[in-house]
Amino acid sequence: LVAGGVTEIVHSQRSADSQVVGVAGYLTLSFFIVALISIAPSFIALARRARSRVAAWAALAAAAGTTILGLTSITSIVNGHDLALFNVLAPLTNAAWLLGSVVLAVSLKRAGKVPTAVAIGLPLTWVATIPLGTFGGSVIAGAYYLTIGYLMASDAIARADYAATQPRTA
Repeated sequence: LVAGGVTEIVHSQRSADSQVVGVAGYLTLSFFIVALISIAPSFIALARRARSRVAAWAALAAAAGTTILGLTSITSIVNGHDLALFNVLAPLTNAAWLLGSVVLAVSLKRAGKVPTAVAIGLPLTWVATIPLGTFGGSVIAGAYYLTIGYLMASDAIARADYAATQPRTA
């Protein structure tokens, strides 16, 4: 998402409508596709820290939404424009992604097992990626997912019950 956001900032595609314009258009869309498919597992991983079974289903819906949106966007690269199929599937996949993110975020917040910023940031990444994507909002969403990935990989995402780490004494 970060690479696509930077490409969008440097070579804006706002006036392209549903057409893929130039190398920058293909790069932006390619980065978008890779990012959407890559972030899907993060929803499932975060759901393990959530409170309810509903959150697990919401995470699955968000993951399916990003994956299907990414796979559907491949047709835009191949054809150089959005097909009619994209106009049908995009709203459904975006709704699954956003609503799944909101439900998962609420469950994560209530469970208290991750920092509040992680929970709140989850649905905000959709806002940064989709409505604000043509303005480079994907840079913010990409930074969020890179941070979440790092925190999960280092097993440091769990919310601490204490304010700060105490220094060691000899």
